Amino acid sequence: MANADEFDQITISSRSFADRERTEAFCELFGRNILKLEMDPLKEVPFDVEMNLRALPGLSIATAQMSAMTCRHTSSMIDNDDPVLVFVQSGVATYRQNGHETTLRAGEAALTSNGVVGTGIGHTATGIVHLRISRSLIAPLVPNLDDAVGKPIDRASPELRLFLGYAGLLKEDIALASPEARRSVGLHLIDLSALMLGAGPEGAEIAQKRGVAAARLRSIKQLIVADIGRRDLTLGTVAADTGISTAYVRKLFETEGTTFTEFVLSRRLTAAYRMLTDHRLTDRPVSSIARDTGFNDLSYFNRTFRRAYGTSPSEVRGETRRSRGTR
Repeated sequence: MANADEFDQITISSRSFADRERTEAFCELFGRNILKLEMDPLKEVPFDVEMNLRALPGLSIATAQMSAMTCRHTSSMIDNDDPVLVFVQSGVATYRQNGHETTLRAGEAALTSNGVVGTGIGHTATGIVHLRISRSLIAPLVPNLDDAVGKPIDRASPELRLFLGYAGLLKEDIALASPEARRSVGLHLIDLSALMLGAGPEGAEIAQKRGVAAARLRSIKQLIVADIGRRDLTLGTVAADTGISTAYVRKLFETEGTTFTEFVLSRRLTAAYRMLTDHRLTDRPVSSIARDTGFNDLSYFNRTFRRAYGTSPSEVRGETRRSRGTR
C-alpha cells in the first residue's frame, strides 16, 4: 500500500488519451497495471473514466465516475489480500465475489477483497468509491473478516451513516494538510469500517474511543455551524438533537482542549466577521448581524468581538464600506 506521506492524491482520466487509443491505452496502463482489473466497456457506450486516487496511512481511496462496463479481478492480478469497501454514489452496479452476488444502488455499500477473484458490473454510468484498507490494521479488530466479503452492508445501519458523515473530511484538503491529520483521519476511518463489518468486543471498544468519538465530534460541529443563528443553541439542545448525553458532548470537546461554549462563541464571531466584511451586507445594521449569528446581548457581542479581533464590529463595518467606496 502506498506511503501516504509520499503520495497524497492524483487524478487520472481516460480523456487524457487520444480518441483512437483511449480505451486500450487506459485499460492497459491503469486498468491492468495499477487497478489490477480487466476492464471491458460496453461496445455501444463511449468509454469514459475519471478517477481520483488518494492515500492515507493504512488506506487508499479511489473515487471514480465510470461509463457502463464490466471489470474482472482475475487470479493473475492478485498481489495482496486487502479488504476493499465499495460505496455506490450513483447508478447501479453488481459485484460477484466469494460465492455472493450483490447489486448496489446509490447509497449502498458492500465489502470486496483484493485477495479473491471477482467481477464488478456497472449496468449504467456509475459513481463509485473504493476504500482499500490494510489488512494488518483492520483484521485484528474484526473477527472472521473474510466471511463478510461479497456481502452488502446494511444501508440503515447507524455505523454506515456515521462512516459516511466522517468520510466527508476526504473532500477537505485543509483538514488533511498535515501528515499528522492524515494519519488521524485514516485511523478513524479504519475504526468506523471495523464497526460496519462486525468488530469484536475489543475492536469495538477501541473504535468507540477513537473513530466514533471523532466522527461524533465532527457531526456536532457541523450541526453547530449550520444552526449558528439559533439563540437557544445550548449544550442540552445539541445533545438532544444528536441523541447523546450532555456529558458525552462535553467530553468530546475536552479531548480537543476546548469547551462547547468556547467553540460556539468562536463560530458565532467568525460568522459575524464574515458578514461584516461582506460588501453585499453593508446596509445591514450591526445589531441585526449580532442577532443573526445568535447573540442575544449587543454589548456582549461588541465586547467579545473586540477581544477576538482587536477592533469593534462598527469599525470593521466602516472599513468594509470605505473599501467599497461608500460611507
